[in-house]
Amino acid sequence: MMGKVATANYLRGGEIVYFTASHQWSHDLEDALVAFDDGSELLRSASLGEQAQIVVSLYLIDVEDTKDGLKVLSQRERIRAMGPTV
Repeated sequence: MMGKVATANYLRGGEIVYFTASHQWSHDLEDALVAFDDGSELLRSASLGEQAQIVVSLYLIDVEDTKDGLKVLSQRERIRAMGPTV
């Protein structure tokens, strides 16, 4: 099933994080809250992290919820999740 996840970077340190159901941020994609709609409510909730200056560069990514876990759909996000390529 296709869905959306909110992702950002921690303001301090720049690590990639994902918004969770407990309204926290996790380094693990599997912890992410998945929206199975347009994601507008998810983005609104996650934006509180930007307003509190916890995270920056918040946006939604497309994921597929599979029996093996969440899979990001874009090549850019797969590379981003794996870390620096250098």
